[in-house]
Amino acid sequence: MAELQKQNSFVVELTDEGVSEIKKHKNIYTDDTKPIALRDRDWSVKNYITLWTGILVSVAVYTMASALLAAGLTWYQALFICVLGHSLVLIPSILLGKFGSRYGASFPILSKMVFGPKGTAVPTLIRAFMGCLWFGIQNWIGSVAFHAILTTILPFYDGIPGSAFISFGLFVLINFYIGYHGSKAISFLEDYAAPILIFLSAVVIVWSVVVAVQAGGIGELFNTTVAGGNGESFWSQFFPSLTSMIAFDATIALNFSDFTRHEKTEGAQVKGQLIGAPIMTAFIVLVGICGTSGSELAFGEAFWNPSDLVAQFDNPLIVIIFSLFIILATLTTNVPCNLTSAAVVFSSLFSKKLTYKRAVIVATIISICFLPWRLVANPESYVYTLNGTLAVFLGPITGVCLAALWIQYKNKFKVVDLYRQDGGEYYYTSGWNVKALAVMIALFVIIFACNFIPALSWIYDSSYLLGCVAAFIIYSLISKK
Repeated sequence: MAELQKQNSFVVELTDEGVSEIKKHKNIYTDDTKPIALRDRDWSVKNYITLWTGILVSVAVYTMASALLAAGLTWYQALFICVLGHSLVLIPSILLGKFGSRYGASFPILSKMVFGPKGTAVPTLIRAFMGCLWFGIQNWIGSVAFHAILTTILPFYDGIPGSAFISFGLFVLINFYIGYHGSKAISFLEDYAAPILIFLSAVVIVWSVVVAVQAGGIGELFNTTVAGGNGESFWSQFFPSLTSMIAFDATIALNFSDFTRHEKTEGAQVKGQLIGAPIMTAFIVLVGICGTSGSELAFGEAFWNPSDLVAQFDNPLIVIIFSLFIILATLTTNVPCNLTSAAVVFSSLFSKKLTYKRAVIVATIISICFLPWRLVANPESYVYTLNGTLAVFLGPITGVCLAALWIQYKNKFKVVDLYRQDGGEYYYTSGWNVKALAVMIALFVIIFACNFIPALSWIYDSSYLLGCVAAFIIYSLISKK
């Protein structure tokens, strides 16, 4: 009997016979979806640290932190919740990432194994559309900074009708260009952008300290109206705020195998994530707090969006430098976490019609259709409404995937069957894993309904954690053979 797969260090790889066996059946094995062999991998601990640096040292996390201040939390409460939320999400990120490390396969392959070749369309499309949604939002935020640079260099530009939307279109094209060129371009961007982002973020802290000293001392930075909160109960906002923080990274955690499939040494992704995420979260949250509080001291008004803060300066050099920072911070998060992830899903689901590059085009168009300029108009809706809704979906999907990976199959798979669409170990009932889909959808409905029942609103407020844990337990129990 031909050997279809073999162990190579910590990686399970297809043999030539295994590839031939896949091609005998209806399959999703293409150049974009096939497993990455150990010899072709090039990501080390450093790459995962710089990946998280690029993800977290970003405008999105900055605005999340400052938006918590705008919503009434104190500076230290906002810092605690952000670090806790972004650290907790490492649990599913590392555990689900083990699939990519061991088999060199992406999230759509993991989802296909869990939900079946037909059933996978439900969770993966949800994930893809979430990526498109965030891609649009971050493009709009970045485009404000891009617009500031253009108007500083070309003063007449701001007078052109629709100039803000022209800037948005140009910024979308920049993101599109990087995403279109794949993982090599993303890795290059992350490696070279990380030190620049850290330096420019530190400059924001220095500026805010200088402003505070001029106002009476460093302590003034933490005694502003925005830094002191609005006096509301911490616990009344703790769970919805924590859920929002987790939801921000939960999309990344769900498809982290898209990145771990490039891991060249065992444990690199674990070390890189544990080092990169908590430290970078605390750093950028502090930057957001200082920037927001400093803006109140300097201009008499707290600006939660850094692009709006930059616009307050009269010095063209400052406007250009910090607008470039916002642009770079947006690119390092937006492309790998949103555009690439969505494109990988589309190219896997529709592998016979969409290559990865064509899928990038589709994802870009969909992102614009979400009208992102409306979604970020209000900080409270940005933090609680948007992220709270996303968490309702992400928690149950993540819980089911974790249970299938570690309880049902114990991370031991037949690689050939992972790519088959017409049968095999993971075909379930005519291509549908009814149990997994039923658990996921039932929890979607129950958790979302709790938002409209005052006595049960605490369930909705903790939707990601409760949804993930409930899905993990329920599916672990009913999936046992």
